[in-house]
Amino acid sequence: MEGTIIEAFDLLEYQRRARETCCPKTLFQLWEDVCRRYDQHEIGEYQFEEMKAVIWPNLTALASLRRAINNSEPAVVHGNERKRKRA
Repeated sequence: MEGTIIEAFDLLEYQRRARETCCPKTLFQLWEDVCRRYDQHEIGEYQFEEMKAVIWPNLTALASLRRAINNSEPAVVHGNERKRKRA
């Protein structure tokens, strides 16, 4: 499913894919496809806005999660840090 292009625009199918996708790259690709279709007048403003309402909250949540993970302190203690010299 991931990475496949849907030839005909099916709003419900696109919305389903956007809701089920947890990969930011895949969501961006889906959004780019929606934007391209809108720019080429393959879809109207209604479909564009409906997809925006589904995709952008997911991208925002994933970006926030990634920032939180990147800013958290590592929980893993490296083996070298455990070793202490014995006198």
